[in-house]
Amino acid sequence: MKKEILFFSSPWCGPCKQMKSMLSESIISELSIRIINISDDMEIATEHKVMNVPTFIKLVDGVEETRVIGATTIDALRKL
Repeated sequence: MKKEILFFSSPWCGPCKQMKSMLSESIISELSIRIINISDDMEIATEHKVMNVPTFIKLVDGVEETRVIGATTIDALRKL
C-alpha cells in the first residue's frame, strides 16, 4: 500500500509559506509529502479539483482518502 500526501501551494500564498517553513526534509520524507506549486503545475491541481491553497490530499494507492484545506499542523498531517 503506497501512501503519499500532496501539498498544493503557491509562491504568493502566505499560509503556504508558513507551512513550508515547518516542513523539514525529515518530515517530508517521513510523511511522503510531495509539494506541488499550482503556478507551475495547474494540470495536477485541476485533476485533483484543488480550488484553494494550501490544500493537503492524502493518497492511498493513488486514490484520495483525506483532504485538508488551509494551514494545519505537522501532527494533523501525521494523523491524515
